[in-house]
Amino acid sequence: MKVHSPYRCDYCLNLKGETNHWWLRPPDSQFFTVLRWDATLADSEGYEHICSESCAAKALSKWMTQPSAHIRHAGSMPFAAPVDNGNKAGKCTPVQV
Repeated sequence: MKVHSPYRCDYCLNLKGETNHWWLRPPDSQFFTVLRWDATLADSEGYEHICSESCAAKALSKWMTQPSAHIRHAGSMPFAAPVDNGNKAGKCTPVQV
């Protein structure tokens, strides 16, 4: 849905004023990104309008709790395991699984 001025925060519904420093969040489920306010982008489809640090934290929390492609499963991640390859005791060598 296209939004027109006056803009409202998508998290607390505050109205944007002329001197407020707002941010935009692009419609990207893989990465969490916050951009400086841009009136052209603000009217673009899917952009979230964020009025404050606390609302940006709410946006991050919402993004973190949504199941999506940005979450990697433990089986697909490299880890460090002890390997006896002549290293001093207690050192680990990274191993790709």
